[in-house]
Amino acid sequence: MRVALYTLGCKVNQFETAALAEGFISKGADIVNYTQEADIYVVNTCTVTSRAAYQSRQILRRLRRSRKKSRIIATGCYVQVGAQEILDAVPGQVCLVGNGQKAQLVDLAFEMEDGLEFYVGSISRVTTIAPFTVKRQLGRTRAFVRIQDGCNSFCTYCIVPYARGRSRSLAPELVEKQVKTMVREGIKEVVLTGIHIGMYGGDLVEKTSLLDLLKSLCAAFPQLRFRLSSIEPSELTQDMISWASSTPNFCPHWHIPLQSGSDNILKRMNRHYTSSHYRNLIMELRTAMPEAAIGADVLAGFPGEDEPAFEKTMELISELPITYVHAFPFSPRPGTVAAAMNDMVPKKEKARRCRAVRNLGNEKKQAFYHSQAGKIFECLVEQQDKETDLWKGLTPNYVPVLIETGRDQADLKNQVLPVRITKAEKGMAFGTLLK
Repeated sequence: MRVALYTLGCKVNQFETAALAEGFISKGADIVNYTQEADIYVVNTCTVTSRAAYQSRQILRRLRRSRKKSRIIATGCYVQVGAQEILDAVPGQVCLVGNGQKAQLVDLAFEMEDGLEFYVGSISRVTTIAPFTVKRQLGRTRAFVRIQDGCNSFCTYCIVPYARGRSRSLAPELVEKQVKTMVREGIKEVVLTGIHIGMYGGDLVEKTSLLDLLKSLCAAFPQLRFRLSSIEPSELTQDMISWASSTPNFCPHWHIPLQSGSDNILKRMNRHYTSSHYRNLIMELRTAMPEAAIGADVLAGFPGEDEPAFEKTMELISELPITYVHAFPFSPRPGTVAAAMNDMVPKKEKARRCRAVRNLGNEKKQAFYHSQAGKIFECLVEQQDKETDLWKGLTPNYVPVLIETGRDQADLKNQVLPVRITKAEKGMAFGTLLK
């Protein structure tokens, strides 16, 4: 049995796809690239934007037309909220497995007939996190560990709570067991991820918190680097910043969504903080952790965002020590409150604002890389760069570095090595391997 898997969307989806791959392998299947011939194709879909939903439909249509004798299985968030859209758009038979049934997908795949089968239940009734485990994500030196799923926030632009359900946490002992498995497989860095990880632990019988989990993991695995995928500004506390600044194996890297610098737009988004709170948080973080990388998300062109509101976003990013920005144009997602709002921003204007934010983010990123010149970091070597043939590594503070080794190109993958940053240009940093 040959199985191919294709993933769209977030790091949680990537983790779950890795778990599905290991499940198929345990049943004796061979995992192949989705461009190759396979008996079963699994597409882990995304629906966070209309564009993501379109891409999910596109890959399913393409597979259904080109792999007429294969079994096509769609799972993930788009299946959960848009199953009928998939059935209407994709020619031929596709098996649908919702997020609540994703953990049973491997077993279902071997039981399914070739026709349409439908396994989609009410995700809002799911109260426990699916028991996925992963030994090692294929080809990776850094591993994602999903510690939480679902979201209770209901931002007005976001479909995720309807696709993923309410917040659910993986018990601390199971997180530690997962990390221990990855350590045995040689992983050097773990990225803790989830849909809303700042809510970690609040739903467990024995309530705990994200900070308690971090303290436990960093103490239990001192040889391992840990970082967070993202945390909400209202959930990054002074205690967490103080602890992180004094913990050697917690990477000085934070990704903290902003979305808008306008308090009025933040309120329309149902975001639970103000621009002044965000400003104070970033400044406090920079004071406590001077070397930290600080990333932000911005949603440009939200309904009601006039030019003064957009300028507030640009001004806030400009004045803060943010080191990189992920910018997205607002995309009205059917089923969300924002999709029915008045004062929609024209498509061209959304694109212009998005470009402006990205350009500003690139300037700040390059300036941050330049500021690291002359400094020495322990870099995790991940792969060889195809253009330069140099090894590419990642510093604890999230700077990608092309490494001059000064010797023959021995296999350095998955080693943590001392590197001095020498320069930065064209969106990359360069460094020299120290003896």
